[in-house]
Amino acid sequence: MADKLSSSTSAESRGAAESTLAAPPKRIAKGVVLDKDGKPCRPCTSFAAWASQTSSSLKATTAETASAVSATPRECPADVEMLGRSAWTLLHSIAATYPTLPTTTEQSDVKGFMRLFAKLYPCWVCAEDFQQYIQKQEIRAGSRDEFGNWLCEAHNEVNKKLGKPSLKKPVAVAEYLFTRLHQIGIRSVHGLPGDFNLTALDYIPKAKLRWVGSVNELNAAYAADGYARSKGISALATTFGVGELSAMNGVAGAYSEHIPMVHIVGCPSTISQRNGMLLHHTLGNGDFNVFANMSSQISCDVARLTKPAEIAEQIDHALRECWIRSRPVYIMLPTDMAEKQVEGRRLDTAIDLSEPKNDVEREDYVVEAVRGLVSKTRLPVFVTPMGKGAVDENSPSYGGVYAGCGSSPDVIAQVEGSDLVLFVGSLKSDFNTTGFSYHTSQLTTIDFHSTHCAVRYSEYPGVTMRGVLRKITEGVDPTRLSPPDMPRVVNEVAKNRDNSQTITQAWFWPRLGMYLKEGDIVVTETGTANFGIWETRFPAGVTGINQILWGSLGWSVGAAQGAALGARDMNLNCRTILLVGDGSFQLTVQEVSTMIRHGLNITMQRCIHDMDAEYNNIVPWKYTEIPGVFGATDKQVKKYVVETKDEVDRLLTNKDFTNGLGLQFVELEMARDDAPRALKLAAEIAARNNTKAD
Repeated sequence: MADKLSSSTSAESRGAAESTLAAPPKRIAKGVVLDKDGKPCRPCTSFAAWASQTSSSLKATTAETASAVSATPRECPADVEMLGRSAWTLLHSIAATYPTLPTTTEQSDVKGFMRLFAKLYPCWVCAEDFQQYIQKQEIRAGSRDEFGNWLCEAHNEVNKKLGKPSLKKPVAVAEYLFTRLHQIGIRSVHGLPGDFNLTALDYIPKAKLRWVGSVNELNAAYAADGYARSKGISALATTFGVGELSAMNGVAGAYSEHIPMVHIVGCPSTISQRNGMLLHHTLGNGDFNVFANMSSQISCDVARLTKPAEIAEQIDHALRECWIRSRPVYIMLPTDMAEKQVEGRRLDTAIDLSEPKNDVEREDYVVEAVRGLVSKTRLPVFVTPMGKGAVDENSPSYGGVYAGCGSSPDVIAQVEGSDLVLFVGSLKSDFNTTGFSYHTSQLTTIDFHSTHCAVRYSEYPGVTMRGVLRKITEGVDPTRLSPPDMPRVVNEVAKNRDNSQTITQAWFWPRLGMYLKEGDIVVTETGTANFGIWETRFPAGVTGINQILWGSLGWSVGAAQGAALGARDMNLNCRTILLVGDGSFQLTVQEVSTMIRHGLNITMQRCIHDMDAEYNNIVPWKYTEIPGVFGATDKQVKKYVVETKDEVDRLLTNKDFTNGLGLQFVELEMARDDAPRALKLAAEIAARNNTKAD
């Protein structure tokens, strides 16, 4: 929108105004408007013109004019541009908070205010122009919409006089942003309010979004991560400095694991930033970009919304980048920009979220390389720990979890003895490979990723997996393939049951697989649960959620809340099952207060690599009492303490428990020194790697 209240400071208008005065003093800088007493008027003059005037005034103006200019305080009164921006921000804010159905008195008050405002406005040229506009266009204040539309028409008229394009369908920046979020599939916004984002947050309901306030920013970021894994994309809103920095660990995890998250940060006004004001939530050095610069390292796009004419395009670009590149974006929204007007007609056209097409020549080469080797293979399918739940584990072709030496001997023999291994989106990190213990030859592997493909030792940047895999699927002749008879993967409960009633890791994880059902969302915490779940065969349609690469302790509690909410936003009637150790749970326990309204099954367990170390000791909480502390009634939560195998069997076959309704809180006690086989192997390898000398 316009930077000035009125267009009367244009050259033509200034000339008309000055013609009514006595001859102006000589050598007045170009663009400076004179007050009615013939002296330079700062509220009527742009910052650039005023700076030019003050730099030459000591040499080129009369003593009287120079004295008037030099005596003016630096920031009081403001220049015409700052004054105009602030004035329109104030007026639009009044319109946004004006009653929906105002009383006669309220209508009279706002009309009186507007007339008085037009008389007292510091720039006399702008003031007279606005008074004339009010005389021609009577103030309409019968409702919030009517007053807002009248004000937008006045603002558009100013833009027209200034030579700026008028808006056909003006909407506030915050409304535009949140409407776009709704259009790309988001229905709930996680975050915390703060004084720099409050104005923007008021527009969330108008965009038909739900505000999900978490107890702290880190938990909110974890929840947004889980929501995106469930729903496809998520939004996180925090305040400048203290809020966004608290969320940064969670955002970094999303970046590491390719999770699309829109991080919206409410920040101080552009005026405050330009003047380097000493504000709270800053480092006290006048640098308002320091936190955005930090976030640029964990975001695929950073949008600083400071110029109204560019904001809509910036928002659309950021959201497209977030979706296409499947990583967080950072949107910095100053307080004075939240209610600036942008062109709302853009909202009639959806953002183009289609993926850029691959380079045809490179894509065809990768496709031909795969086709040439596919005919020699018999296509069994395995998953890495990160990909648990990505394929149908009931399929005859499913062979289990491959993670190097942490896999079962049969799986190792199948994968590492293959003529060809196609890695689809696989990240060969330490925990995903049990300490880099893969033994596959690069000569017999092809890697597909979202940004590139690799055939043997050659890499093809820009050739993305979707296009290549689509061509392969279309081109492969199934009749030429001879799939092997794969050993059927089952939950080996009986095989791992000993004669004791102690709940062992080896028995529990296969037993969990018998409890799971189609459509479940299973969230596993870094540590014991992430490794134990390898031994659980999922039914068809189960979504597995983990954080193998980033591995932030406590992540799963917030992520479970977000995943459950994402499922609800998709109208899915499914269970969300969280498996977390007691140490991790203590880090983010407050998020239970947010998930009271969700049906979550929480299994708590403890297993750490050195059980005798002092730093591993935690205070034993009364876990089943926690939901009540956060306000849950006995009707809202079911609580269980399970200590034996028979109790596990009874619980996992209890119809009231298996329906998954509401919050279900399970305290599962396991042996202190027990751990999943894969975790023990990973810990041993990690210990060796960490002590290796150069």
